[in-house]
Amino acid sequence: MGPPEDPVEPLWRRWLEARNRRGLRTALFIGLTLYPAFGALDVIIAPREALPWLWGTRIAFVAVALLLFGVVRSPTTGPWLEYLAAAYLWFAAAGIALMTSFVGGLASPYYAGITLVVVAAGLLFVWRPRVVIITHSAIVGTYVVVNLVQPSVGPVREALSNLAFLSATALIAGVGQVLLFRTQREQHEQRVRLERTTANLEKAHLELQQLDQFKSRFFANMTHELRTPLAMILTPLELLMQGEMGSFTPAQKSSFSTMFRSALKLLKLINDLLDLSRLEESRLRLDVKEQDLAEHLRALTEQSQVLARRKSITLDFRPGAPRAEVWCDLERMERVFVNLLSNAIKFTPPGGHVAVSLGERPDAVVVEVEDDGPGFPPERASRLFERFYQVDMEGTRRYGGAGIGLALAREIVLLHGGAIEAHSDGRRGARFRVVLRKGRGHFRPESLATPAAAPEIDAQAGIDWAVQLSSGRDFRLLDIEEAAERRVVDRDTDEEVRPYTAVVVEDSAQIVQFIHMTLRRQFKVLAAPDGLKGLELARRERPNLVVTDLMMPGIDGLELTRRLREDPDTRHLPVIMLTARGELDDRVKGLETGVSAYLTKPFSPKELLTCARQLVRAKEQTADLVLHQRMESLEIVAAGLAHEMNNPLNYVKNALARVRQDGEDSLALLDAAVGRPLDAAERERAARIGARVRELLTVADSGLKRLAGTVELMGRYGRAGYRRELVPHDAWETVRTAAAVVLPATGRHVEVALDLQGDGVVECVPEELGQVITNLLQNAIEAVPEETGRVLLRGRVEGEELVLQVKDNGPGIPAEVQQRLFTPFFTTKGPGRGMGLGLTITRRVIQTMGGSLQFSSPAGQGTEFTVRLPLRQRPPPTPEARQAAEAGSA
Repeated sequence: MGPPEDPVEPLWRRWLEARNRRGLRTALFIGLTLYPAFGALDVIIAPREALPWLWGTRIAFVAVALLLFGVVRSPTTGPWLEYLAAAYLWFAAAGIALMTSFVGGLASPYYAGITLVVVAAGLLFVWRPRVVIITHSAIVGTYVVVNLVQPSVGPVREALSNLAFLSATALIAGVGQVLLFRTQREQHEQRVRLERTTANLEKAHLELQQLDQFKSRFFANMTHELRTPLAMILTPLELLMQGEMGSFTPAQKSSFSTMFRSALKLLKLINDLLDLSRLEESRLRLDVKEQDLAEHLRALTEQSQVLARRKSITLDFRPGAPRAEVWCDLERMERVFVNLLSNAIKFTPPGGHVAVSLGERPDAVVVEVEDDGPGFPPERASRLFERFYQVDMEGTRRYGGAGIGLALAREIVLLHGGAIEAHSDGRRGARFRVVLRKGRGHFRPESLATPAAAPEIDAQAGIDWAVQLSSGRDFRLLDIEEAAERRVVDRDTDEEVRPYTAVVVEDSAQIVQFIHMTLRRQFKVLAAPDGLKGLELARRERPNLVVTDLMMPGIDGLELTRRLREDPDTRHLPVIMLTARGELDDRVKGLETGVSAYLTKPFSPKELLTCARQLVRAKEQTADLVLHQRMESLEIVAAGLAHEMNNPLNYVKNALARVRQDGEDSLALLDAAVGRPLDAAERERAARIGARVRELLTVADSGLKRLAGTVELMGRYGRAGYRRELVPHDAWETVRTAAAVVLPATGRHVEVALDLQGDGVVECVPEELGQVITNLLQNAIEAVPEETGRVLLRGRVEGEELVLQVKDNGPGIPAEVQQRLFTPFFTTKGPGRGMGLGLTITRRVIQTMGGSLQFSSPAGQGTEFTVRLPLRQRPPPTPEARQAAEAGSA
């Protein structure tokens, strides 16, 4: 079987056939019109004895043209249309050439008719270059041959002039036709490929929509199912708090209360998510009744004033009318107003003011909630109502929250046919306005609950327990209570006799209370709500332990740890990091910063207490011992995996970023091609984009293959009974592959030269050897200067050893850095560019293979790393030999 046909080619042939068919019809009409019409000139110009020949020629041409009208309609003539049209034009030119032999020969003024035929060919037809050349050559040649055979040359000067102009016209028209053919072909290819790309994008968009619908259904089902286990948590807790299951100490009752409030908060979050999914699927129904908003808002404000005073905030209600009747679902609208009040109290500093005002228009009721907090950037006003969006989206998360309250509020207001707006000048204060239309004619029938569906009934339990809980004051005002809560933990009377002191830096009061209950028997617990206050407290109290959250107001847990480690007075403090995000990158960043241990929320009290005891009782150890313990821990294994995956992930990320930019350029070219043909510069630009995209996709594919190989290798490492599989492998091929992949991914303009001699086959684990070569090559590329940088990979075989040298012309390695070059987590690269594990892992892999890694770096003369590996694997070196090899490499 031959290679598959280009999918563009059949479409191009159909387009070319249709174009030439239209051109031939037009040429036939023109020929039938002009060929007989010019017969009038024969009477004036031609000799009388030549008229029968001239008119006979014209009659013969008209007959052929009429015959071709029938032929051109047949679909079977498609493949031959080019040749049929060329023959028709040649026949027209030949007839005129025959007439010139009777009227002046080569000097005849009738040669202008042949010129018209040549111009018509250039304007009406899109032919392949060979058809153009043959046709125009045949037309000029026929004109010359007919007049030489007669012979009928006429005056030589006029004859040469006619022949020169006709030849030049044929040449110009022919070149124009060739360029037109190529231009139309390129434009057609671009149009077809862009249409295919558009179709693929539309298909992908449809698939994403279907996936989003599946996500919404799954989301709704899961949130609904979560309510059942919550019932098994809340019901026993409520009985415990009411004393129905025995008597408990105040500390125990406090613990039950904390658990109950946390479960209520989870129930509220689940209810919000469930309502969001219902709104997304248009399944949320409103139980609409006529309500007095003035009375309801007055009662809600009075209930919230007690809570607001905890934060020393003044909460006022300013009614613009004694009554404000409006049709609404009061339970749903109360959730809107509670959300606006809780946000206002949350963002307003202690001593601030929050005002709820009620106004009335002829057709609507207006409710405004205004505070004097920090406000928000005006350009983000519309985004506040997007799902999961928050103004403080950065990692510090100063104010917390899930980012669904305002999104749900907007959906509820819109379902009521109203509007909700946010205003702020970005310097001080924010104002949220809710507009509800009067009457009930604006409600959509499908959004209203039927009388049978108005109460939410559970078919099995008889009544939904969640509805009972949600109707209570504690549940309804839970968000406002949390926003105003300032108490963290109560001080213990005997805390001064505790052997240890712990500083807990956490912005969640419930988490602080949980940690306090866990550590209170052995630790004096001091709490700080944010990173800056925690840093100040740690420097002042000099505790035995610091427990900090990762995401906090002010500075996050990583920055807090970094500052503690920079301070000589606090650098020795053990730090336990709490996080709900267990990603590998976060753990590696924490280890690089100096975190002593990680606990992922939710964590058990025993786990926290055991970890705290071990850290505070541990003796001070040397830095080398600490590093050794870390290198043997699970975190370092994970960090090594992250380092190996980091480079190919960067390849994919950089390639896709460039492809995204090229995609935008392609769309711009598509817009330009709608109204006009692309010019030469734009076509060249499109060609460059295509070539670059193919190259970048190749790089991305290489990165993904390397990731897949790494994951497979680590999976083999983790299986029970795994044994490293040593196979003969061509090291030189690995060098070439690494050079082809790593250099484009770095995006640097440097020269990478290869000098590989002999047979490079060596017994090894290919993935491990690839890791070694990639790390050394990438370090060398990043060390050399742009444009003038050069990296040489020189390989050879010496006896029973394979020798690979990686040399660069960079500035070299400073003497003070050389001593720490293989120290874990030591790096001279900027933030986010490396974890300081590359050379450590590289040397360990080489030692595992029975080889050695050495380097030399004279000041200002670049750096050269030399890898020596046995061609055949030998027993692993003894500890004494390994120590000697390490001393030699250092």
